[in-house]
Amino acid sequence: MKTIKNVCCAVMTLLTISGAAGQSSSKKKPKFPSPAFGKVVQWDNALALAKQQNKWVMIDCYTDWCGWCKVMDQKNFSDSQVLRKMNGFLNSYSLEMEKDSIGKLLKYHYGVNSFPSFLIFNGDGKFISSFFGYSEKSFWLRYLDSMQILKEFTAGSGKYSRPGVPSLNANNIPSWFRRFIFNRDFSILNDSTSLGFVKLFKQTLDPFQQFALYGLGGYYCDNELIQRWIKNEATYDSLFGRDLSMNTANKLFGDQVDKAIESLNETQFKWAMGELLKRSDHPEWVKPYNHMEWYKKRGEWANYVATFDEIVQKNNAEGLNTVAWKLFQSCSDTAILIKALEYSTMSITKDPDWNYYDTRANLLYKLGRFEEAYKDASTAIKLGKIANKKTPETKALLSKIKAAFSENNTKKQSQ
Repeated sequence: MKTIKNVCCAVMTLLTISGAAGQSSSKKKPKFPSPAFGKVVQWDNALALAKQQNKWVMIDCYTDWCGWCKVMDQKNFSDSQVLRKMNGFLNSYSLEMEKDSIGKLLKYHYGVNSFPSFLIFNGDGKFISSFFGYSEKSFWLRYLDSMQILKEFTAGSGKYSRPGVPSLNANNIPSWFRRFIFNRDFSILNDSTSLGFVKLFKQTLDPFQQFALYGLGGYYCDNELIQRWIKNEATYDSLFGRDLSMNTANKLFGDQVDKAIESLNETQFKWAMGELLKRSDHPEWVKPYNHMEWYKKRGEWANYVATFDEIVQKNNAEGLNTVAWKLFQSCSDTAILIKALEYSTMSITKDPDWNYYDTRANLLYKLGRFEEAYKDASTAIKLGKIANKKTPETKALLSKIKAAFSENNTKKQSQ
């Protein structure tokens, strides 16, 4: 059964979730005592301080296992420009959403099931905005600018009234669901038949609890629960705000797309994609990304590449590298690997990161272009050392390239 630990990415980097980069990120290290982030001890105290300082509160929602959270730290939260912007109007805190008690409450109340995620509140504790996934610095700064403008424009206007959202309190969580949130007891999700999660969900009548469960357990919903969402969607909009409702709807129907892909159910895939696109602010990304996942599942790599080519110029270095690495891992067709090499070169042109050189070195090695692979692997190791990164996989690759060189020379001498 699919885990509830879905890892989503921001719109500008949607394609990065189709696979990890050349070397996977290690566990996220605590930021404390970073000048931008703190530790929430008392939720009310954090809100009171923000109100006193005329700031908003931002919560960085992470988990220890989240690799992209660490990438967000390295590429954004270690940057002085980003920190200055955030500190100017935000009090920012990090919460481990599966261990910290306040994190667990926020996870339930706002349906946070993808990481990293970011929640913004005003000093009265009213929910302002959410941002899901890893983002490049330029896009993150634009988001921060939009939030700062929003804060200045709407100060004291009461725009953020969400009458359906109760106070942050464990009493608002159904008793049968608490052991999942607080004790990580997945037993209620092990059975999605009428005896399991679905049955208990259908018996839940409180609109807020329904809304929260859709956000956290949408993958497990059957058709009856999906139709209940569609029937009640306007009510959810009015109670929780159209923006929050749309976020939940996108996760819900995105999960239905994922289920259809996993089961290779084409009829279900087309229906779920239609519902998802109705609610998407960025269909130009959502449509090709999900079709790429469909083709990947079916092993139709030519269609996968053709779909990616439609949006390749819009991708950042991370997205290009991720697709290149996925093709390296999954495909042996020379023509497809050459396309992957093209994407990899584009990623290096945009950002000469050591990881991206590592990806291209692997592709060149697989294509038998050992001399070029040797140069890229050596460059990756050099850049990794400058960035204070460990590169054991790249060093192992370099050894394999040397061995291939030696074998080739031996064959030539024997001919």
